[in-house]
Amino acid sequence: MTAPTNDPKPTRGKKPREDYPVQTGQEANAMLSAVADGKIGRHWQDIFEADARIHQVPGAAHRVRLVLSDGERAMGIPVEALADATARCDADDDFMLLYISRLLVPSQPLPPGTLPYAYVNLDDVIKAIGWYPQNTDQRAEMRRRVWQFIKFVSRAHIIGERTYSQRDKMTGKDLETYIESPPWVLGGKKRESVPPPAPLFGDDDPPLSVEIVVTEMWARLTMMPDTAQFLPLGEVLGAIPGAKPSGAWARVIGLALSNFWRRKPREAISGKMKPTRREILEHYTPSTGAVADVLASPNPRRALEYWAGALRILVECEFLADEGEAAMSYEEMRDGLNGYGWQESWLNGVADVAPGPAMVAAVTQRAEALPQKTAKTKTQRKKR
Repeated sequence: MTAPTNDPKPTRGKKPREDYPVQTGQEANAMLSAVADGKIGRHWQDIFEADARIHQVPGAAHRVRLVLSDGERAMGIPVEALADATARCDADDDFMLLYISRLLVPSQPLPPGTLPYAYVNLDDVIKAIGWYPQNTDQRAEMRRRVWQFIKFVSRAHIIGERTYSQRDKMTGKDLETYIESPPWVLGGKKRESVPPPAPLFGDDDPPLSVEIVVTEMWARLTMMPDTAQFLPLGEVLGAIPGAKPSGAWARVIGLALSNFWRRKPREAISGKMKPTRREILEHYTPSTGAVADVLASPNPRRALEYWAGALRILVECEFLADEGEAAMSYEEMRDGLNGYGWQESWLNGVADVAPGPAMVAAVTQRAEALPQKTAKTKTQRKKR
């Protein structure tokens, strides 16, 4: 199934259609990364002896696993079918995950005993991620893509444990952070007509809406009241037109920086956080293709054009401050590079970017919420 190719209408400067934050917990980051890498297959590998396909970023605490069901094995469906399913995903789908997650598990904890579930309208998802179908055929194609992704997430098990301890303030004990579960499972569906029996694996007719229920493990981790795992403006990033490279790069740059800023907000506000362009651009793969492929092409300077264009888009959205590298033009960036093989040094160079007017308050609030570090006294140091 091909991705929608129409260029959505830009919505910068308008009030966002929906409000959904960027979820930055380690489990969400693992899923977002697996989805963004789907089309190019980065970090994905088939495990034939287990009838599985796994996404594992080197050094990451979590992995994402897809497995053939018993029914699919009985039908003789090969493991390669899982590769076809992952290849249908790209970074555009990450915004579906963020929007649907917001509907299912709000950033504020739900009341005790509340069942986290929602009926999700596929056309609402299309609007929320910045797609604008121009005709009935395009809308049908977009619905199919949304439906495939919803099914994909219901099959994708996130496996791992957080690299830091999470303590319950009431009991003083460390909370369980291990997960081996998909984020959600599917419930009932609403359709325009009674469909034929859906194949166990394939393109069945998408419903108009579907009931999605959060799994217990995902709900427990994403609803921890003492863990601030969210930063705003997911809907702003999702509204950026992503059919062209600069827009696609802007979307994943915003997602990556949200993760960096949320984890180290003090450094982000003080200006001490200076990730490299590689860390930013390779955290999530743009939907238009891998950045490395552009840099290895006969015209690698297109990467500078896309980078400069992406930063300007994020400045216009007030996601980035209009300073440092974000205030530079393509020509200024190009003139600063000379000699053969500049690509690696440029990619490994520090990106001078900072939170913009729409992000400063949220990042500052996150920084102020962190425990204050206290200097050790001489007596404490001697005891050690």
